[in-house]
Amino acid sequence: MTARTLPIVFCLCALGARPVAAQAAAVPVAPPAPAQTLPDKLWSESQPATAGITADTPVTMGAFSKLAKLLSPAVVNISVTAIPGGRESGDVFGRPVVRGEGTGFFIHPDGLALTNHHVVESAVDITVRTAGDRIFRARVIGRDPRTDLALLKVDVDGPVAIAPLGDSAKVQIGEWVVAIGNPFGLSHTVTAGIVSAVGRSDVHPQGRPMYASFIQTDASINPGNSGGPLVNTRGEVIGINTAIRGDGQGIGFAIPSNMAKKLIPQLARGRIERSFLGVGVRDVSPERARGLKLDKVVGAEVVEVLPGSPAELGGMRAGDVILAFDGTPLRTSSDLPWLAASAGVRAKVPVEVYREGKSLRLAVELRALPRQFGGDEEPEPAGAAEAPTPVPTAPSTVRGMLSLPGLGLSAVDLTAALRQRFQLAAEAGALVISIDRGGPADQVGLRVGDVIVRSGTHAISDVQALDQLDHDYRAGDIVPLLVQRGRGQFYATPRKTR
Repeated sequence: MTARTLPIVFCLCALGARPVAAQAAAVPVAPPAPAQTLPDKLWSESQPATAGITADTPVTMGAFSKLAKLLSPAVVNISVTAIPGGRESGDVFGRPVVRGEGTGFFIHPDGLALTNHHVVESAVDITVRTAGDRIFRARVIGRDPRTDLALLKVDVDGPVAIAPLGDSAKVQIGEWVVAIGNPFGLSHTVTAGIVSAVGRSDVHPQGRPMYASFIQTDASINPGNSGGPLVNTRGEVIGINTAIRGDGQGIGFAIPSNMAKKLIPQLARGRIERSFLGVGVRDVSPERARGLKLDKVVGAEVVEVLPGSPAELGGMRAGDVILAFDGTPLRTSSDLPWLAASAGVRAKVPVEVYREGKSLRLAVELRALPRQFGGDEEPEPAGAAEAPTPVPTAPSTVRGMLSLPGLGLSAVDLTAALRQRFQLAAEAGALVISIDRGGPADQVGLRVGDVIVRSGTHAISDVQALDQLDHDYRAGDIVPLLVQRGRGQFYATPRKTR
């Protein structure tokens, strides 16, 4: 673990491994209710105007007590019996199982409850306990590991209290919030604090890939709080508690309620459908922003455009900086994946990009996420990482070779004969024929067979143009290079050494 790695862990309360036989004497539960058709409206948006407290209500024991009484009936303790790999992993009898506890909350009177995916992952038996100590069985009807959300159908025998989902886009840093959950198995515990940050995208619990834009809070969150609600002063859920900072106190993270709203209809159908843009992006560095003459260090720099992808068909290029997607400004590159994945298949979205000193507005029609990226679409676009046919590396076999020790590479003119012989897609440029091991080009991933075609607004038509570019930069400067590899393009930014 590096010094910058945050030890973020899910806040599931695991009770350890026990034999299946030891679970035979289970607590009696209410009998399952008959199967029901899911309602059209799956959640409520807000509390009645008379509920909750106002943002300006003095912070008193009575104010928080009112919120606790308002929301606690909708919060449930979730007990799970899980087998790694689920029932499909083989014979479960006699094998040790894992017991765990988490939290959830009802979003519909018919017994639909929201929780974390990791709470019910690999579950073979799920029971919930209400604030009134009633126990019911539950089943998963939809879950999504990439957002850590799951939707349960609890077999209740009548209408239940619900917690409405508020608008997490309106959350303000410093506003009061209340977390309700079952930390360490202690049922219906209430803690209060403030929102300490929003849009946390550099948090990846236990290293799992996730679409992350977490709300950070100092309301105490502990193991067992997973899946519980983070509530604003109006009594509306603005986040679903999911993770804690392992080496610190008073730092917890919650999934924004608006993210949950996007997914609940898909979770109810039992299938997540994600849209696909088809670019590789990275943060805009301060040095890159100065080179591009950007006023602010914001946005997502496109380093790769997949051939045939919606991005390519929409006119996006490697080297563009995406400033806004579907009307939402991008602060960093990590804002883009969720926006692109949740915009909708076949949605036509406006994309604002910065290119060659100008702001452009493109229109991109998204498609379903291809299977190679975890989706269901059959066709798999050829990626920019496709390796070209190897090219000769010995200087004696080529003519007009140029050595650029400051960049750690050698190149030759891309001639028609070389294009045909080695089946290269680029029309013109400087063909890389050798890479210094450990040098600047090697460090940024350049390979033999790559073709350097552009730097910023300057076309690189041959090695003479590349040589001139090399002279324009001093030691220590970042040199932006648009590189053609196979049928795709990406940006590489080696730092010149001499």
